[in-house]
Amino acid sequence: MSNIDKRYKRRLVVFCMVVLVAVLASIQTLVFFIGQEDIQDQLEASAKGIAAAVGQMMSIDVTDYKTFLMTMDRESDYYRDMRRRLTQIKRESSTIKYIYTEKRVDEKTTEFLLDAEPLNEKDYSPPGDKDVNNLEKESVFRDNAIVGRRSSSGDKWGKLISAYAPIVDTDHRSNVGLVGVDMDGQHLYRQFHRINRAMTLANLVIIGLSLLSLLKFADSILDRMLRDKLTGAFAKRHFDGLLDDGIKRSIKHRSGLALVMLDLDHFKAVNDTYGHVFGDRVLVSVSKAIKGSIRPDDTFVRVGGEEFAVIMANMAPDNAVEAAERMRRAVENAPVFNEEFNAQVKTTISLGVANFTDLSRGAKELVENADKALYEAKVTRNAVALFDATHHQQG
Repeated sequence: MSNIDKRYKRRLVVFCMVVLVAVLASIQTLVFFIGQEDIQDQLEASAKGIAAAVGQMMSIDVTDYKTFLMTMDRESDYYRDMRRRLTQIKRESSTIKYIYTEKRVDEKTTEFLLDAEPLNEKDYSPPGDKDVNNLEKESVFRDNAIVGRRSSSGDKWGKLISAYAPIVDTDHRSNVGLVGVDMDGQHLYRQFHRINRAMTLANLVIIGLSLLSLLKFADSILDRMLRDKLTGAFAKRHFDGLLDDGIKRSIKHRSGLALVMLDLDHFKAVNDTYGHVFGDRVLVSVSKAIKGSIRPDDTFVRVGGEEFAVIMANMAPDNAVEAAERMRRAVENAPVFNEEFNAQVKTTISLGVANFTDLSRGAKELVENADKALYEAKVTRNAVALFDATHHQQG
């Protein structure tokens, strides 16, 4: 494999892997944020539902609840019964962290009343609440609304999800308190993060398998992308890029570079006499002969029907003509046998050589110089001509 093939292979592998990693990372990031949002939406909906159900339950016993509000008798059967109910509700839902009731003391303050915590534990106060009415509670007392919120408190697994629902005295059409539910759903977040880690591992496996497959099939993929199907030379569409790349490397490493433009002699006569199918066989034979006579790092390009180019890197100017002469002899000594005519069909080529020098200001000028030399070689055919800047300037 030539250096140019290796470079293209590296580029292909890197490009494909970057695209694959970017796509998988984007998908996983999207899934992560959507999953986080979905968990929070589920918790908020669940909190609202539980708060509404408990509020309705306490509204049914609103007379006893109002009595409790007046007496604040924490030894009463009602108080113990309601704590038992709230405790049971909390146990049945693994996502409830706290469930409690509050009453409104004045326009700015609510007071904690009941919760689902054990009797011997400290009464619960909502985190960060400080018994001050927030907008959500204000909405409950004003509109008898069921509201939810996402508080800033919580742990690394996510924020707390809270919901409030009214405790209503339907007879007097008044709101006598509210039910609060705080949910953290830590197990949901942990499960989600386990799934996310498994997805990360699966993506790493996919990337690894893709890399192995890409390395295995990169050569065949590159052949289809870069090569002319008939001759195996680089396709014309890559010629400018290959030449520009060679010139840049020549300048960077201060090494010589030569361009050989070559053309089959009398190829139209071959097609007219023996047919285009045999003409393709001749092109294949010529390409094989040329590739066998150049170095592995030289770049062989088909730039037209029977026109080819060879970009020779690290080529001293004095050696370029000799290299072109080897190509000429290789083609001349590789006739193609035609079964229909029972004849060896000899093929020759003409070659124009141009070295990249200060007079060659870029790829365009280098190609023009090689074409001028090729034009001279085709005057006699089966010949090699070197572009002479002095001669062409005088002409």
